[in-house]
Amino acid sequence: MRDRDPIPCPDLLRRQWLRLAACACGLPLLAACTDARDTVIEPRPLRIAIDLWAGYYPLLLARELGFLKNHGVAVDVVIPENTRQLLSDFAAGNYDGVCVSIGDMITLTRAAPEIRMVLAASESIGADRILGKESPSRVDDVRGARIGTSLGGFGELLVLRFARRYGLSLGDVEMVQVDASEVPARLADGYIDYGHTWEPYVAQAREQGFIEVFSSRDTPGLVVNGLICHASVLQKRAAEMRALMAAWFEGVDWWNRNELDAEPLLRRALAGRTSEVVRVAIRLLTREDNRAKFQPGVTEESLHRVAEIYVEHFIARGLIGRPPRVAELLDASFLP
Repeated sequence: MRDRDPIPCPDLLRRQWLRLAACACGLPLLAACTDARDTVIEPRPLRIAIDLWAGYYPLLLARELGFLKNHGVAVDVVIPENTRQLLSDFAAGNYDGVCVSIGDMITLTRAAPEIRMVLAASESIGADRILGKESPSRVDDVRGARIGTSLGGFGELLVLRFARRYGLSLGDVEMVQVDASEVPARLADGYIDYGHTWEPYVAQAREQGFIEVFSSRDTPGLVVNGLICHASVLQKRAAEMRALMAAWFEGVDWWNRNELDAEPLLRRALAGRTSEVVRVAIRLLTREDNRAKFQPGVTEESLHRVAEIYVEHFIARGLIGRPPRVAELLDASFLP
């Protein structure tokens, strides 16, 4: 008769069961740890807001032509079609960057002091226009006129230069808040006598019989637009910002070589917002232009001098208190 195997004691059985249970429980945890190591969390796309302005469209071309993808950066481009709302949302942190004028950047420092202009996108050489029913022929045609512009923005200085042409100051006219997109309607209903706007809104106003009475052609170097970002974004996502800017300048170079081919691409990218995609009276700024613009200087060819002019204007108007440090606002270190 064979001897029976000894029956394990209860304590031994319990210890063996606990070891098996621990192994069984540990396998999912080990798998989870392995999965966590293998999973790469993609950063959210950079959110950049722009106006309807051809000087910003190299960013759209960079997206449509795959330049952004080639540089490994994802960008969501938002077009609110309201400059004041765009600036407000940027100050609230809803966008990583916005494309606006250097003048708008100065007053924006009240709500968002830690911002930087890192790229000069374009210079308006006649694209910013003051429109009216007819061109003034005497001082009294301008004195006391209601002129629509975005108050606290770069358009104020354009209005000032317009008034000075007739020997007047801002105190001799009435500036009222009208967004560029609203100018055609406000001219038509008689709310304003003159209004500052740009394409595609100039074309809309012209269809109603309004004409140009002044433009940025009369103020060379004064109206420069660019990419402004929160300093925290530049610090945390520096590589992506450099990639975005490299793709942007590829878009500029491609557009300069293929102006006609760009039109259908831009119409598609703008999704019916406007059919005006040509860059009439807008000078796109290249890498080389940027390196020159960011150099300190005493003329309006330098962004430093232009920024100082806006600072002086907005301090005199009481729209900003302590002047921002221009040298800190302009950051050329991200240029490719």
